[in-house]
Amino acid sequence: MAFRGFFSLAASAALVLTACPSKPGETATEPQTDTTAPTTGTTASPMMATTTTGSSSEPTTGGSQAKRCESRCDSDRECQIGGEDLGFRCIDGLCLFPACTSDAQCLADLSGWQTPCTTQAECKVEEACVAVADGGRCALTPGTFACADFGLVELTLPLVDSEREVTVCGQASATCEAGVCQSPCTGDEACPPQLGHPFCDAPSGQCVCQIDQDCLDSGLPGYVQCVDGRCGCAADSDCAGGKNVDTCYQGICGCSSDAACTAMVFDAAPLSCQ
Repeated sequence: MAFRGFFSLAASAALVLTACPSKPGETATEPQTDTTAPTTGTTASPMMATTTTGSSSEPTTGGSQAKRCESRCDSDRECQIGGEDLGFRCIDGLCLFPACTSDAQCLADLSGWQTPCTTQAECKVEEACVAVADGGRCALTPGTFACADFGLVELTLPLVDSEREVTVCGQASATCEAGVCQSPCTGDEACPPQLGHPFCDAPSGQCVCQIDQDCLDSGLPGYVQCVDGRCGCAADSDCAGGKNVDTCYQGICGCSSDAACTAMVFDAAPLSCQ
């Protein structure tokens, strides 16, 4: 497994950070679905530092409303990734992750357990096929790293094809609230620094940044400054290197036109800048 890819999963789905995995079509560099560091609150703590040392002297052409590259579809089949059904459906013409129906589903989704399985052979060597939600899912297991490295905790679950239990890495606080997966942080250990927001603001349940360097250390495109606890861009050039983004909209990287939507997310869902 490419561990850095696990952290950026939310940039494409996966991942994110506000609820169930966001739609991969929203490929602004803000990790939307980062399954490893959800942010369910709405207001950062007033104690958080606000700094703006990004390249604000450079031009920013975006307005107040960010536009995203969205994956357009006509059928569920078009929303497969690499020929696999990872749970995304064609909803209102867009490839989206459906509303959650159970806490177990959110445990799997927010923990990054995306691959369905019926036997251990269907999972990677660093994963275990555990019984959860609607069947089996390949779940990350601690080995040469700790679950905390991914903002997760150790959980004990039964294997899908045996009564034996195994330790895996997951989001213990994941719940389904009104169709939306939630998992507020309760401590800094739930906020991986690789995502640019290494500190937990307990009152809001958000993972936040405190200084610009927190954002810069992530190495993520568009993460150059920390404003009110959130990492963001200061100029269009800050979005360079990000997928399907070329414009800074008040701190968020987005697209300026369909021409910026060049990296397909789903197998057969064309992108459109909306």
